[in-house]
Amino acid sequence: MYTVEIVKDKFWIVEDAGIKLGLIRKTETSDFEVIMQDALDVIETLPFDALTSKYGNKILESKQVKKIESVEYGKDLDSVDGVPIKHHGHNKQWVEISDKSVPVYTKTENSKVMYAAGYYGLKFPEAGWKNVYCVKAETLNNYDFIGPFNSKTQLEAEINRASVQ
Repeated sequence: MYTVEIVKDKFWIVEDAGIKLGLIRKTETSDFEVIMQDALDVIETLPFDALTSKYGNKILESKQVKKIESVEYGKDLDSVDGVPIKHHGHNKQWVEISDKSVPVYTKTENSKVMYAAGYYGLKFPEAGWKNVYCVKAETLNNYDFIGPFNSKTQLEAEINRASVQ
């Protein structure tokens, strides 16, 4: 685990092997707010000593890493059997997730983290349906989903249909 400094001495992205895990932000009181992706609803405020104790002495020493090329929502760089993806895909295959066949890929040749190709609708408790693009395949195991779709427009039409039901 390491950080990539975004704003000097104020804002860092926490990564591991190029995968974003969370954010660290220095507050006006010189504490640090930590938001990790596995607990987005939890903002942990830590003094510097607690931050380095929990994440290591070098957590704020920014590492320069080779960025994996990706594009924004609605754009694609590659595909898995015609289903768009926002990265250059590796290890492309189809897997079964919740009794549905899903195209998946990794961002690098040696990565074990699989991403689901295409556009999906995820049904969150209390929040309803949300659009996602090239979400981690593991996420599809945790929520009801519709997809994959080849375009944002197809997904939005299906979410509207699902929301009415």
